[in-house]
Amino acid sequence: MALLRQDLFNSPYVGVFCAVSDALALLPPGIPANDRTAISEALGAPVIEATVGGSRVLGTLVTMNSQGLLVSNLATGRERDALAIVAEKHELRFGVLEERANAAGNNLLVSNSGGICSPRLSPAACEAAGEVLGVELRPQTLAEMENVGMLACVTARGGVCHPEIPDEERQALGQRLGVEIMECTANFGMPLVGAGVVATATGAVCGRASTGIELGRLEEALKLF
Repeated sequence: MALLRQDLFNSPYVGVFCAVSDALALLPPGIPANDRTAISEALGAPVIEATVGGSRVLGTLVTMNSQGLLVSNLATGRERDALAIVAEKHELRFGVLEERANAAGNNLLVSNSGGICSPRLSPAACEAAGEVLGVELRPQTLAEMENVGMLACVTARGGVCHPEIPDEERQALGQRLGVEIMECTANFGMPLVGAGVVATATGAVCGRASTGIELGRLEEALKLF
């Protein structure tokens, strides 16, 4: 198991650029080959290059678990076809978030056993997304914030979340997602850990600015030992 410190495009917000599950990691083009290899080895997952709507911010526009891949409706026809092929190859269901609040990575937080979504999603979109990801999604905020996908990072082994999420909410979230979740920051105090960390059950990547204390907390919470 590994914890890698790595910036992308001179930014520590790796969770903005990468969408990750235990099956694969989607990265935008333009990342040096050595960095792609290091990320793949750290996460224990193959890396596949992709864009959504021509954009590099895959972490905000895609959400995945081990059952499905959901992409924003900003994806072009060609991008949808390419991602559908990737999903089929890795035995994942594929779907498109046909919604005005279409940033799938921002608006959904999922594990393999449960999930939540932003209240901005319509009931129909919430249900459709849950069918793709194979989980029941519940609309809710975290600490009165709606961008739930950027507030936490969860794997099959553990999770981390924004430090301002109340203990009662954090514990309820852990029960819903089926893992213990600990409060944490990354990148020298950044609370939006979903934007600053990506992880699988076997490894994680965070920005280079992350401190030794933050690395230790991530290792403990994500059980990278």
